[in-house]
Amino acid sequence: MTEFTHAQFAADLNAIRQGKPNVVPHVIDGRRIYEGDLIYREDPAVPSAIVSGSHEASDALVLEAVAASRKAQLEWDTVPLVERVRLVRKGIAFGESNVRDWTARLGVETGKTFGAARAEVLETLAFLKFYPDYADAPGAFEDERVPGSPDVCNQSVLRPYGVFGVITPFNYPMALSAGPAIAAVLAGNGAVIKSSHLGPWCGQAVYEMFEAMGLPTGLVNIVHGADAPGKALVNSSVDGMSFVGSVQTGLAIMRQFNAGPYPKPVIAEMGGKNPVIVTDSADIEAAADGIVFSSFDLIGQKCSALSRVLVTPGVHDRLVELVEARLEGIKIADPVEADVFAGPLITKETAERFERVVASARKAGLRVAGGERADAEGYFVKPVVISSLSADHELSTTEHFLPLVTISKVASFDEALKAANQLSVGLTAGIYTGDESEAQTFLRRIEAGCVDVNIHGHACTGWFPGPQTFGGWKASGSTGKQAYGKWYVQQFAREQARKVPLHMRSLLG
Repeated sequence: MTEFTHAQFAADLNAIRQGKPNVVPHVIDGRRIYEGDLIYREDPAVPSAIVSGSHEASDALVLEAVAASRKAQLEWDTVPLVERVRLVRKGIAFGESNVRDWTARLGVETGKTFGAARAEVLETLAFLKFYPDYADAPGAFEDERVPGSPDVCNQSVLRPYGVFGVITPFNYPMALSAGPAIAAVLAGNGAVIKSSHLGPWCGQAVYEMFEAMGLPTGLVNIVHGADAPGKALVNSSVDGMSFVGSVQTGLAIMRQFNAGPYPKPVIAEMGGKNPVIVTDSADIEAAADGIVFSSFDLIGQKCSALSRVLVTPGVHDRLVELVEARLEGIKIADPVEADVFAGPLITKETAERFERVVASARKAGLRVAGGERADAEGYFVKPVVISSLSADHELSTTEHFLPLVTISKVASFDEALKAANQLSVGLTAGIYTGDESEAQTFLRRIEAGCVDVNIHGHACTGWFPGPQTFGGWKASGSTGKQAYGKWYVQQFAREQARKVPLHMRSLLG
C-alpha cells in the first residue's frame, strides 16, 4: 500500500476542486446508466466547487437493480464458500492500489481531514480482510451435529436469503456501504447499494471494488439519489435490508419488514445520544481531553460521538473550565490546511440547524462556549459546549448529530448511571473514574453496546475492525450482533437443519 502525505492529499483536493464534476452512473447488470434528475455535490469546505454528481434513480431503475441481483444470485448460490471468500479477497489489492484516490474522494465529498478520510479507507480495507477471514473459519457456516440414529447424517448450515438492500449514510459513505455489502456477498446474497447523494463518488468507489472481484455480472448493483430511491428499495422485493442512519427511519424500516406475510431481516445500526460519566475520583485532565475529541472529531457527525457528560459535583466546575479551554485550542478549517482537527459540516442546512440550536441555548440562559459560525465560504462552525443544564433537558436527551456536547451536574455516580441509561438508545458510553468499583458497576449496568473506561484521548469513540467490534443496544441496534465482529457476516444468512440417509452423506459436502 503506497504511503502519501498531507501535502499530496491537499494537492489532490485542490485539483479536484478545479476540475469538472465527477458524475457517476447507476450500474445495473453491468450497464452504466446516466438517467434521472442530476444531483450535484459541492465540496462542503468550498461550496463553490462542484466536485461530483449523480442521477436520481427512478422506482423502475431500483426494481431493475433488484431483479438483476436476484438473477445473478442464483448463480452465486452455487459457488462454494471457499471460492466466495477467495473472490472477495481480490478486493484487497484493488483497494490498496486506490487508497490515495479514495482518500481524496472522501476529502472533497464529506469534508473529512486527511487523517479521518484515510482512516475510513483503512476501515474499508479492514472489512475486506476480516470478514472473509471470519467467514472462512471452521464451522462459521456449517455445523455437523451428533448422530441421532446410525443410518442418518445431520447437519446445520447457513443459507443466503437472496438479495439485500444496503442504504448508506452520508458520514461514512465508503466504509458503511462496503462493510454490509461485503458481508451480504460472502453469505451468498446479491446486493443493491443505494449510495448517499452527499457522497456518490465514494459510493461508486465501493462498486468499483466489487467489480474488480470478478463476481457474476449483476450480483452487486448501485443506484444513486436522495430519499426516493431508498424508499423504493425498502418497498421492493429485497429479502433483507442493511441500514445505517437515524432511529426514526431505522424503526420505520423494521416495522415495514415485519408487516408482510413473514418477517424479513433488518440489520440496522441507528443513532445514539452517547453519555460519558466523570466522577470525583477521575483524572479530569484526561477526561477533558477525551471529551473534546469524542465530541468534536468529524465535527460531531458520527453516531458514536459523545453528546452528553454527566459529572459529579466535586469536579463539575473544574471540568467545565478545562473542556472550554481545550475547545479554544482546536482548529476547524479546510482539510487542505495543516493541523486541522475537523472540517466543515456536511451541508448548508446542517450549519443553519446548528446555529438555531445554539441560539435556543443562549435564549434559555444556559452557559454556552463556542457555537459561532465561521467567517468563511464553507460550512464551518466552532463546536459548542453547553453547561448549567439538567441531565433531562431537551438538549441532553435529543440526538442532534452536531458538534455539540452538554455537561450536566448530577448528585452521585448512581444518579449519573441512571441518567446515562434513561434514554431508549444505547450505542456508546464511557466513564472516567479512579474508583475501580465504580468502573466495575459501570461495565455491569451500562446499557450500551460499546463502552470505554478511562481511555485517554477517546471518551467513547475510536472503534476499529480487528481490535474491536461496533454496534448498539436498545434502539441503537436491531440484532444484538455487532459490526466488525466474527458473528456479523452470519446475520446475512438463515439456518437450515438437514438430515439425509447415511448412503447420501455426500450431499452434505
